[in-house]
Amino acid sequence: MMDVRAPNDIVIKTPFLNLAAKRWGDPAGLPVLGLHGWLDNAATFDHLAPLLSHLNFISLDLPGHGRSDHRPPGMKYHYIDYIADVIAVVDELQWEKFTFLGHSLGAGIASMAAGTIPERIYRLALIEGIGPSTRAVERAPDYLLRSVHEMSRFKDKKMPVYKDIETMINARTKRGGIASGAIEALVRRGSREVDNGVTWRSDPRLRMISPLYMTDEQVLPYLTRITAPVLLILGEQGYLGGRAGFSSRCSYIKNLDSRTLPGGHHLHLDHPEAVAEVVTEFLT
Repeated sequence: MMDVRAPNDIVIKTPFLNLAAKRWGDPAGLPVLGLHGWLDNAATFDHLAPLLSHLNFISLDLPGHGRSDHRPPGMKYHYIDYIADVIAVVDELQWEKFTFLGHSLGAGIASMAAGTIPERIYRLALIEGIGPSTRAVERAPDYLLRSVHEMSRFKDKKMPVYKDIETMINARTKRGGIASGAIEALVRRGSREVDNGVTWRSDPRLRMISPLYMTDEQVLPYLTRITAPVLLILGEQGYLGGRAGFSSRCSYIKNLDSRTLPGGHHLHLDHPEAVAEVVTEFLT
């Protein structure tokens, strides 16, 4: 008998890139696409997904993250391009209607995609994220100039190299934000061997400033178009609750249920049982 709690590694070939993913659960269950946060990877749901074994759950490595392809040389990671990436993934999976489960960056992507193709979204579960980070339109030329300068220096950028995976895990632990026991899965999937040790798999261009940010006025129409029920999960010590404009964004979503649970920004890794309980209730 298949163990629905154990993941399978898969590759989804879109028209643009080959994107890696982890698949858990029941192939006949409710289709759910998991989207991780910035510089994380598909292993972000390693603690949560086994508790949702009734779902057909696929956790994606976004482009430039984990084991997925990087964007071609000379390209930047525009936020809006992720929307096309995830739509290409569900098209390839032949999921006509599905649910998103997103964290941080992934939650922002999920909410924007849900406003782009609202008729295909069954439910929308967001963890510590709702829409993208925005900037004042007056600063647009400054960000573009910084982006151009960063790209011109890209060829000289070097990724840090650690002597072994344990050193890498310790270094990530010291940055904080996630309990030490939850970091190992992210680091192991996000690392690769090099001559002198191990380094990150992620594309260094992910750390570059965006050449163009959306404004709040551009984001809100996407949130208004969301028709599916939305579950927003916040951590008591998370990042999202106190951010400027957060309450306003929530008010634009028609059918929103907000829950605050123990934990920080990565509460789904640190406290998966509590998150699984509210997600299961929401999807049932």
